[in-house]
Amino acid sequence: MTLKFSIIGAGNLGTRLIHALLNCPAGSSGGGSSGVRYELKYLYKKSKYGYYSSSVINDIEPLVQESDIIFISTQESKIKAAAQEAAATNPAGKIFFHTSNCLTSDELLSLKLKGAYTASFSPLQTFPGIEPGKDIELNPFKGIYFLAEGDKEALQTTMEIANDLESKVLIVDKDKKIHYHTAAVCSSNFLIAILKLAERQLHKAGEPAQPAPGIEIMFPLIRQTLENVAYRGVVESLTGPFKRKEMGIIQKHLEHLEADEAVLYKALTEFLAKD
Repeated sequence: MTLKFSIIGAGNLGTRLIHALLNCPAGSSGGGSSGVRYELKYLYKKSKYGYYSSSVINDIEPLVQESDIIFISTQESKIKAAAQEAAATNPAGKIFFHTSNCLTSDELLSLKLKGAYTASFSPLQTFPGIEPGKDIELNPFKGIYFLAEGDKEALQTTMEIANDLESKVLIVDKDKKIHYHTAAVCSSNFLIAILKLAERQLHKAGEPAQPAPGIEIMFPLIRQTLENVAYRGVVESLTGPFKRKEMGIIQKHLEHLEADEAVLYKALTEFLAKD
């Protein structure tokens, strides 16, 4: 079986999705165990990094008509407009996914009203820019979770695709999906914010004769903390002055922090103190 797919929005995620699908070993004991082969038809208007540029097309009608599945992986603010544009091309029977963790399948309502099968199908993963001259990861989706909600016909296809990518699907309640996205932002962006605060403190520790070490000296601590969370859970992994309620040490930290740093430190300390 061959599934023909196209991408509207071939950026960081879209480019990697194309690469992973085209490299699924159909029928193998690992990825591709559904026996599906994937064929790329078109990218709409542009490819951010120039990969698969020979498939770029400026006309959305053949893109829709010649594809079984269309992924909309644009910025969140552009998903609804892309769906409406595709809805003007008789999309009945086609499967449409958008890949936003924040938004629901309601963004694709214009397509659903025209007889398409729709769902949100979004990876719980971060995808940084692709470095020029470096190979794209063969399958950055292996082992991750996708959030999915929408029409049952589309959801069945998410299961097949996730199986081929050696990933997992979590079917979610549309009204609860925002909580998953908030959790993802906390786990990624806010982690970066905390590491930014840590890196600042390391810079302050430097001297002219001995430059400050980089954030890499914290990597073993970070890895061990994540290991603790994996085996013990979040709450039971807390250690240090917060756990021991050594308020004097916490106060000493605050005295050496700049104003914006102290605000973040206090907020996190108060949050940790709550049940």
